[in-house]
Amino acid sequence: QAVGMGGVFKILSGKVKIHVMPDFSPCPITSDAEVNQWLKFYEVPTPFTVLSTFISRDPGLDLRVEHSHGWGEAEVSSGGHYHYDTTPQQVQYLGYYNLADFIYRLDKPVDTHTFGRD
Repeated sequence: QAVGMGGVFKILSGKVKIHVMPDFSPCPITSDAEVNQWLKFYEVPTPFTVLSTFISRDPGLDLRVEHSHGWGEAEVSSGGHYHYDTTPQQVQYLGYYNLADFIYRLDKPVDTHTFGRD
């Protein structure tokens, strides 16, 4: 049985790596390398607040096992998909999570892929 949880965490100090998606690609993206070339990556300051979900395994619903998006609260406007902190000696986290009772999948894609999932 899959176990899922969701919540919010705030990075209080340090810096974080995020990405945003530009306009849709004019040609199909078929590999992790192409995904990473297409996305726009940034290192942003904190504080940075993140909403995230985790699941122990995909129960056949084509879910990502982790997904986190956030927004910055510093003087520089920022937001996007959270990857990780980039200043491990300075970072400080505060988080609150709860276990999920149900998993809902909306609009499962007809065709899927396994790249770009980290």
